[in-house]
Amino acid sequence: MELQEFVPLAPHTTMKIGGLARYFCDVRSPTALKEAIAFTVEKHLPTFVLGGGSNVLIPDAGFPGVVLHITIPGIDWEKQGDDIYATVGAGMVWDQFVAEAVKRGYWGVENLSGIPGSVGASVIQNIGAYGSEVAQVVEWVETYSAKEGMARKISAVECAFAYRGSIFKHERGKEFIVTSVCFRLKKNSVPNVAYKDLAPTFAKKGKTPPTLGEVREAVLAVRKGKLPDIATYGTAGSFFRHPIVSRAEAEAFLAKFPDAPHFDAEGGRVKLSAGWIIDHVLQWKGMRKGNVGTWEKQALVLVNYGGASEKEMRAFAREIQYLAAVKTNIRLEPEVVFVE
Repeated sequence: MELQEFVPLAPHTTMKIGGLARYFCDVRSPTALKEAIAFTVEKHLPTFVLGGGSNVLIPDAGFPGVVLHITIPGIDWEKQGDDIYATVGAGMVWDQFVAEAVKRGYWGVENLSGIPGSVGASVIQNIGAYGSEVAQVVEWVETYSAKEGMARKISAVECAFAYRGSIFKHERGKEFIVTSVCFRLKKNSVPNVAYKDLAPTFAKKGKTPPTLGEVREAVLAVRKGKLPDIATYGTAGSFFRHPIVSRAEAEAFLAKFPDAPHFDAEGGRVKLSAGWIIDHVLQWKGMRKGNVGTWEKQALVLVNYGGASEKEMRAFAREIQYLAAVKTNIRLEPEVVFVE
């Protein structure tokens, strides 16, 4: 276990915001994780688990305890008939795994191309895009329980996946630190390109189904056209979750905004578009205040144009929440995790 002191956290996040970590540990194996946890217990220090840093907002004051930077690498492939089981280290970059799966001709994660972050974070967040969610291909998740001091394998059912959520985001699952994930992919499958942003790309192909590579290229092209380059701008992607409301709340909202997109959700509820609300109701697409703003091509994406503080980003997000609540009676909940 290699422990560093007073490490800047901003460079470890795509938002490019955050102060110093009192202690910072690159965790490259389950054994190193166990040692790091033992250190935090001995010193009575708080811990924060950091993956690719693509969905967090870290305080300007930094973190007073130990940041566990999960960098566990590797992919093991196992074929069983038409199924391919990929067991992937939690620290692997998500899109590197997707690129390798596509290169090998394995279906299941191609629609999730280009999403920043790590494999471990993908299951915590239940990442999704263009008609797919990672929950659809997860077989099991290997974890280390800081509370029990032992490894534990958690099945896909036990993960309790939900829209942008899982057991790992709730109190009963926060003790588990993801060390690896097993994905069940397919050697043969039907392309999932019905999503509105992808469908036009393949309409001209007629009945000829697109290849795996073509689906990945199309997804990457759509993302490039709508989202800021994280090498240039600080961003966590979609800052707010799409609100899922009761049917009565949806009817009241749609009576006032009949053109708003809406979709059926579980339990008879209705999913609304947070981006549409910010864009068409608040008219805040491309809004900028100081060093922060909403992206000019996607209102749901908040951007650090350079030099933004955590306080500045939080204030901007709160103003969006306040205006949305006043004008629509709908509360927008952050998708980004605020580190305390």
